[in-house]
Amino acid sequence: MNLPNLLIIGAQKCGTTWLHHALNKSEHFWGSTPKELNFFNREGDDLAGYAKHFENAPASARFWYESTPHYFRLPKGDIEIADRIRKTLGDIPLILLLRNPVDRYLSAYTHHMMKSRLPVIEEITKVSQRRNLLAFGDYYTILKHYQERFSTINIYLYDDIVSDPYGVVTRIFADLGVDCDVTPQDLDFRSNDKTKKQQKFGKTNQEFATLPELSPAVRDQLKDHYREGVTKLQSEFGLNVGSWVA
Repeated sequence: MNLPNLLIIGAQKCGTTWLHHALNKSEHFWGSTPKELNFFNREGDDLAGYAKHFENAPASARFWYESTPHYFRLPKGDIEIADRIRKTLGDIPLILLLRNPVDRYLSAYTHHMMKSRLPVIEEITKVSQRRNLLAFGDYYTILKHYQERFSTINIYLYDDIVSDPYGVVTRIFADLGVDCDVTPQDLDFRSNDKTKKQQKFGKTNQEFATLPELSPAVRDQLKDHYREGVTKLQSEFGLNVGSWVA
């Protein structure tokens, strides 16, 4: 059976949808439909059903993959996601996208608010742990958990995707050992996440056409919460992310 030999594991609200479709424009990659299969983070062991998502992958593709941001989290109850991936797929390469965790928190809150999972507010004045808002930004802790189980975790930053999407994609190709066969025109990344949400939010909730912002106090609290982990991302993984908590 065909099983993926590459995973995009997250992080949530960090550009995984864009990357999934960008790689799928290359003959070297074949991405699943739907993008997020959520197999390893849920109960069940229907491996044959999971494999069916990849049965049409062409033999010419070097990598076939899926992209589930919910894989990048710590153990969920009795479900040990990283262990399940390693046991099922082996030591495959993983791709991880990271974003300023404070901005990620706001983006995730807005997403859940639009889905009616969180209260509609104009300003976030209290740090919430609902919907794992805080935990999904604890990148260092989760990354160390994966590092103990996988030898190849290629990390790319959301800010670099915004400023130079083609540069990020060419790095991904090089890191995976394949020639880049896509063009800059293939990679239409628009940093208009907020605009799209405003349009959608305004259509469904005319009385709340503006999106929430973080209060200065909450922004400072989030920076304090993430500071130690961000510092370790710099020192241990060589990521230039100090501005995230400055």
